[in-house]
Amino acid sequence: MYQTLTDTWEEEIDRAKVTDRVGAERAKDLFSPDAAMDHFVVGEPNVVNDGSQRSRVDPDDEDDDDDDDMESDDAVLKAGFTPPTDTIGRESVPDLTAALASSVLGYLQNSTREIRHSLGSNNWVVSGDHTATGRPLLANDTHLELSLPPIWYEIHLTAPGWNVKGFTLPGAPLVVIGHNDRIAWGFTNNGADVQDLYTETFNPAAADEYRVNGKWVKAQVFDEVIHVKGQLDEHLRLVVTRHGPIVRNEAGKSYALRWTATEPGGLSNVYNWLGKAQNWEEFRNLLKKVWGPGQNAVYADVEGNIGYIMAAHVPIRKKGHGEIPYPGDSDDYEWIGYIPFDQLPQALNPDSGLIVTANARVVGPNYKPYLTDRWEEPYRTARIYDLLHDKHGLRPTDMLKVQTDTFSYPHLFLADQLSAAAKIAAPKDDRAKKLIEGLKDWNGMADADSPVVSFLVAFRRTALNLILEPYLSDQTKLYRWRTTTFLQKVLTDRPAKWLPSTYKSYDALLVAAADRAVAQLAEDSKSPRIEDWSWKRFNSLDMLHPIGREGLLKKLLSITGKPQSGTSYSVRAATKDHGPAMRFVANPANWDESILLLPAGQSGQPGSSHYSDQFSYWYEGNPIFASFTDAAEAKERKHTLTLTPAP
Repeated sequence: MYQTLTDTWEEEIDRAKVTDRVGAERAKDLFSPDAAMDHFVVGEPNVVNDGSQRSRVDPDDEDDDDDDDMESDDAVLKAGFTPPTDTIGRESVPDLTAALASSVLGYLQNSTREIRHSLGSNNWVVSGDHTATGRPLLANDTHLELSLPPIWYEIHLTAPGWNVKGFTLPGAPLVVIGHNDRIAWGFTNNGADVQDLYTETFNPAAADEYRVNGKWVKAQVFDEVIHVKGQLDEHLRLVVTRHGPIVRNEAGKSYALRWTATEPGGLSNVYNWLGKAQNWEEFRNLLKKVWGPGQNAVYADVEGNIGYIMAAHVPIRKKGHGEIPYPGDSDDYEWIGYIPFDQLPQALNPDSGLIVTANARVVGPNYKPYLTDRWEEPYRTARIYDLLHDKHGLRPTDMLKVQTDTFSYPHLFLADQLSAAAKIAAPKDDRAKKLIEGLKDWNGMADADSPVVSFLVAFRRTALNLILEPYLSDQTKLYRWRTTTFLQKVLTDRPAKWLPSTYKSYDALLVAAADRAVAQLAEDSKSPRIEDWSWKRFNSLDMLHPIGREGLLKKLLSITGKPQSGTSYSVRAATKDHGPAMRFVANPANWDESILLLPAGQSGQPGSSHYSDQFSYWYEGNPIFASFTDAAEAKERKHTLTLTPAP
């Protein structure tokens, strides 16, 4: 999970490639951290009290960690395969694992890099001024890969000093997200940049030496032997520099990775201890000890407080921000410390009574320390604000309605742009004309039965490609930052420098993109008919078991082909195999009326009545209220399993 939430080093390589091709000036547009629809938690110049002034309960409190003690010892490992030298084979014994290996390996290879780019979680907290009870409500849904069994597991843990309910990772101790009898909390990924790549210069005359400040230094080299059933041993050569392992050799460059997770203490687990906290001060003091991954933590308690903290060890660089690979042969780009805890973003009881995070930018211009410029798109955050900021009398089910909202801001913007363009420059394809005509009646809700949604999703990509292809050719997917924010700004401002020379106007470009979009839909659907292009045909839900990816096992173990509304820009964040891996609504006014939902079930055993018994609730957006008090649990308890130590 730590790697999934912080793995950015490949993006840094891609960013450098894009910058080289488009030039420094255009790169500023492509990688701008600014978006018109951002809503900041702290650092907004026009907000008098965003809560950050009250977040530090003890101004004289010193961080327990010595942030300036930066370890320079060689840390972790990595490398590339070398041809096997072991000549000892092993007898191959056919079994189910071997038979399924190809399918599972293909899945891992195809999905590993895509997981981070599909991430998107929501959390928010509203004060009692917005609710029916006068107490806060907190909501959280973490968007991860959807699988059977689910990533999360529900538990209610009681022990001396503990009474906490929520979600954990199967087999892990304690609760990661949830509530006790005093406080509730939830997370989204912040995306703080905690990985840097360094290009190391190796000695042509001595392959294990690399240059540091004008001198050749010996790298650590390890030969890791991997035993493979029925095959020769594989040998993995691991080369480690002062910055970390060499993770890629490409185009004559060797890239070493420095990552906070590989620093001494970097994997310490603190988040699971939050269930012990009884108030804001204890919650905050626990988060001081967090190394990572950097999370946007929202908070609510029975006293009526709401709060926010982003806790992590975020590096301070001597030079640059680590957004692209930097030379590693000098000390110019070294880490010189971490941002002190008191300077990390945090807020308590803002005047607005509303805190929202959804992986987008959380810090405004008045916040000075550098966290990252690699924020996610602002559209989910903006939609949640719009649905909640002026509401009163809110109840837990209202939070669930927001979590399942399928409105798609950027596609409505694109529909308006395309409708206007078609009045000036006509598409060539009659299907594009018909679909554009239907845009005037579309309200922005991404319904599963709508071909308009499929058209706009394809159109967004083709419009972006037409703008970028003069610079990136057929490698436009190298650019994966706030692509839609960039597109929205270009189409709003219409700067001449981004209009390809093959088009007389942006209107001409947009209708050409519409023609290309319908051609793409016809190819992908294998049908020329608009009626066959409903959104569910391209975005139906596939919730797969690791070994149930094909054939009979897929039918028995997986849930597939379910139509679903929403796009990746909707609060519901619906894609084929990524989405809300849990839903949580905490009600401090009555913990028994909190909502806990999994996408399938508690059991990982096919055939169990609890293998997928929550799916219909999750899929249809209905609540399961999770009792918490002894009396409420006693009324609902169906079975008790007691495990006792052997004598």
